[in-house]
Amino acid sequence: MPPPMTMTAPDRELVVEHADAQPADTRTFFRLRAIMRQGTAASLPAVWERYATIDAARALVRGMYSNDRVLRVMIVTDEVPPRFVEWVER
Repeated sequence: MPPPMTMTAPDRELVVEHADAQPADTRTFFRLRAIMRQGTAASLPAVWERYATIDAARALVRGMYSNDRVLRVMIVTDEVPPRFVEWVER
């Protein structure tokens, strides 16, 4: 699928804008998503935080697994829609 194209004015040349183009200083943040045995993960504070590195997100998963209701935890990007990064096992 070709990238979307827009024209700035009828007499000017064609400008191509890539939909997934990001500035060089944009960082990818990560979030944690928990699969729960019962209820929702909204009561877990680690789910509401954004993490600058994937290692910081992995470090908090250990604390989440101390809750018996947490079955599995995945790391996703903080984008819309979120993109899957990895499952973190117990």
